[in-house]
Amino acid sequence: MQNLKEQISYINNKFENINLNKHFHGEYSFSLIYDGNHSYENEKEKFILKSGMIQVVNPYEMHSTKNSSWSYLNIMPSCELIHDINSHLIQNESKKEILFHPIITDKKAIELFHTLFVFMSRKEENKMAIDSAMIEFFEYTLKYHSSQSHDKMANITCTKQTLNSALEYMNDYDRKDEITLDDISSQIGISKYHFIKEFKKYIGITPNQYLQIKKANWTKELLQKDVPLSEIAYECGFTDQSYMIKVFKKFYGYTPMKLNK
Repeated sequence: MQNLKEQISYINNKFENINLNKHFHGEYSFSLIYDGNHSYENEKEKFILKSGMIQVVNPYEMHSTKNSSWSYLNIMPSCELIHDINSHLIQNESKKEILFHPIITDKKAIELFHTLFVFMSRKEENKMAIDSAMIEFFEYTLKYHSSQSHDKMANITCTKQTLNSALEYMNDYDRKDEITLDDISSQIGISKYHFIKEFKKYIGITPNQYLQIKKANWTKELLQKDVPLSEIAYECGFTDQSYMIKVFKKFYGYTPMKLNK
């Protein structure tokens, strides 16, 4: 099985007065334009893309650019990744071609895209954060901005007992280890694609946000025992001390160094 880096790539890029001849890509391409204008043409239409729009190029779709200057955040998922997400959501292994709409201006889609890009580009983020953001963005765009019919999405729900089992597992794992959505879903017997939706629906936050809160609380417990910050970062599973401080401040409103001063 391919790892996540082989299935999805990203870049923050800028073009100045560029022309690109007709070409195609072997994967999907989602680009959030944040500055300038992009004069773009695909096999069917011509577009002037502006800041705040997501441009989507489907695999093997011929497209070109004429004399454009624009800056954009680009995410490129493989065909295999999109089909894997879709097959889990509709509970069908069909390899039917999936085409996304060429332009997305939906505010929620843009917000989810930006969250995913930020998580992918931060070296300190863990696999669960990226996985969660990726599933949320592609589930939403598959539902509302693709050839995939909304009513084909499988309605798989969790029981209260299943969610409690997930919470127990998340509360009891070795805090120094990185836990993934795959770990949790295999533990409770539901796919990660449906688990994350059900968890957020009932708990109000994503599994990754829940674990960040747990880590901030563990940090506080160890601080009260006068454990050194560098050791706390390791014990609580943070990539480094600075990231631990950032997460702690996000939930407590002050840095760990201020506690008990």
